[in-house]
Amino acid sequence: MENKPDIAALAARRSVAVLCRKPAVLAAFDVDFARNLDAFAAFANSRPGTAVLLQLGYEHETPALAAELAATVARFSAAAPSARTIALANCENERLALEAAGVEARFIHQNCFLDERRYRPMGKERPYDAAYVARLTPCKRHELMPPGAKLLLMGCATKIYDSERDYADMVYSQYAAAKILPSFSGARISEYLALARCGLVLSAREGASFCSSEYFLCGLPVVDTPALGGRSALYPGDYVAYVESTREAVAEGIARWRDERPDPRKVREAWLDMAAPHREQFGRLMRELSGRPCGRPPHKLALRTPHPGAMHSLAIASYLAVRSLAVK
Repeated sequence: MENKPDIAALAARRSVAVLCRKPAVLAAFDVDFARNLDAFAAFANSRPGTAVLLQLGYEHETPALAAELAATVARFSAAAPSARTIALANCENERLALEAAGVEARFIHQNCFLDERRYRPMGKERPYDAAYVARLTPCKRHELMPPGAKLLLMGCATKIYDSERDYADMVYSQYAAAKILPSFSGARISEYLALARCGLVLSAREGASFCSSEYFLCGLPVVDTPALGGRSALYPGDYVAYVESTREAVAEGIARWRDERPDPRKVREAWLDMAAPHREQFGRLMRELSGRPCGRPPHKLALRTPHPGAMHSLAIASYLAVRSLAVK
């Protein structure tokens, strides 16, 4: 019989993070929470008053998905009655949908947890018209990119499933002239994005999309298509070309930033101004839950982060924190 993971094992895998020890405040993505309800319930029952903050990896604006999360939270609450669960919504519509379904929610955008010290504008020569950081999956809608543009495609080899192989082959075929980085070190994202004039975000439904904010932090304006999931809630409007979901409209958005070329430092500062209220609200929430001020949260809340080095140390620290909580 396979042993189910406990919270310490999940922390070691970066599927959960310990944000406060006493009282315990945990953070996890909704998918990891749903997959490991028994582990979360066992921990919460051993530590009455535990709070779990849920990051939303996909949109929950639609009633069906809001209800799905509500059912998960209800199962957890039945198993751990003393625990509190709070979803961190990525837009106001999402918060309202979740609360209508019975889930406590706060509008605290996921991307405010990006550590801006990891990103910076670099370089002056930008040979590519646009960069797109996205794995090759149909929901990312690479086909909206204009083939005539000078494109930099990043992260294409991340998790290509067998069912997506035909789509990946199509992208590679249609955009053979693009510069393709199948994978890249997160520590070098600033260096790579410094090669492009703007960033692309083309999916119609997803979550907050970390890369949409990483573009801004690296000084790139963005071309964005309409989408559910809340990514645009943290957009500095002066540096976004909102376009329709057509190849022609995306080409026009790219052409705008190829011509206008805003100051990368101003782009970055505008995003930081948008993120500040969300960071302040998170600080208030942590004081509410812990009864005291808490320091700066870790990069991406130390969840599922691909960055090596410092984040590995944070994952180990999270693991040790959970282990220490288990000691009576």
